[in-house]
Amino acid sequence: MRSDQTTPKAPRQWWRSGAALRFGLLALLVATLSVVMLIVHPDKSSLTHAVGPDHPFAPAIAVFGTALLTTALVPRTLLAGVGGVLFGFAGGVLYILAGVTLGALIAYTIGHFLGREFMARHLSGRFLAVEQAVANRGIIAVVISRMIPFVPFCIANYVFGTTRVRRTTFIGGTLLGALPATIAYAALGSATARGDTVGMSVAGAMIATLGIGGSVGTYLVWRRRPRKQPAIAPVSAAPA
Repeated sequence: MRSDQTTPKAPRQWWRSGAALRFGLLALLVATLSVVMLIVHPDKSSLTHAVGPDHPFAPAIAVFGTALLTTALVPRTLLAGVGGVLFGFAGGVLYILAGVTLGALIAYTIGHFLGREFMARHLSGRFLAVEQAVANRGIIAVVISRMIPFVPFCIANYVFGTTRVRRTTFIGGTLLGALPATIAYAALGSATARGDTVGMSVAGAMIATLGIGGSVGTYLVWRRRPRKQPAIAPVSAAPA
């Protein structure tokens, strides 16, 4: 006689799920790009000679090239400096900021597709508290995170994609957060290329101010970091 009961299937290990495999691919991608950047480490000279400012498609090449390099974890400050050398202060700020934002969006989208499901299922503890705090504070939290020194800008693009931070919030926060450093380093690159000692001094002062402001922001974020709530001991019943 056939039994109506079926043998229950063994629970699937979490590391064999599609979400875990995609997250592993994301981690491998970021790790590989990091190693490649350590080996290749493009410098100011090589990037400056990659395209001439008189090329008819130089602005488009600058924007999309910056987006690609940002996705590949090339430091945005280096790109801003090169933009200032090639296109002057205004052009450097405009093209590099557009490219950096586009590259950040590409990395965010990759991070969201590969890592969001896994993080939504398995993020817990203090990391979950930090993620919720950033998502709840909206664009201000994204701006601050873009300016504090210990948060790697390019890697953070991928990490933001795995969180609950909305795409529009991420784009707005990236634009505002990347603007001060882009202005400072584009000004420095432009002044260096033109031998403008006054401009170099002003740009250097801006960079120093950014460093101080970022350090203060880091301290304030550290002070307001999520803390574990103290455990409350159960109240025992009073004796009869």
